[in-house]
Amino acid sequence: MIVVSLIGGAVAQGEPLQIRDAPSAPAPAAWLEVREQTACEAMQDDYCLGRYGFTIRRDGTFIAGPSGQGSKVEGKIEQRELRRLRELVGRFSATVRNREKDCRPSRFPGVKDQLDITFSNGSSVRAYDLGGSVGKACFVGAWNRVHKLKDYVHGLMTRYYPVPFPKT
Repeated sequence: MIVVSLIGGAVAQGEPLQIRDAPSAPAPAAWLEVREQTACEAMQDDYCLGRYGFTIRRDGTFIAGPSGQGSKVEGKIEQRELRRLRELVGRFSATVRNREKDCRPSRFPGVKDQLDITFSNGSSVRAYDLGGSVGKACFVGAWNRVHKLKDYVHGLMTRYYPVPFPKT
């Protein structure tokens, strides 16, 4: 009760709170890029959405590809899309304490879909991996946050990744 009163008083006065002797977790590193890549069974690569990879950088620029022949498509997502992506990556990052994988059964045999995030400290995490383990969708962090992030990135890929993929 005393702690609540002290905190309430400090907040009411607008004073910053300093909590001592509490273990401090390192601040999560800023993300540099998010990449989704897919593989489609029984489909030509040029018609498989995300087959050559789709990467969005922190500044909102994206690159689709390159294909095996070296062709790629570059552009920039809209500011509102970038704001939402930053929000979702931030929410996801807050749930990744350790990088232990959790897996759930998947209903999509023959499909591969992977979402990777690269951080400014040089680390990378495979946030979502469908098809890496047969019959399973694996992820790190909180499922609901991974799923929202993956769905959002996939929606952006659907909007900006050209199908069929252009030849050189």
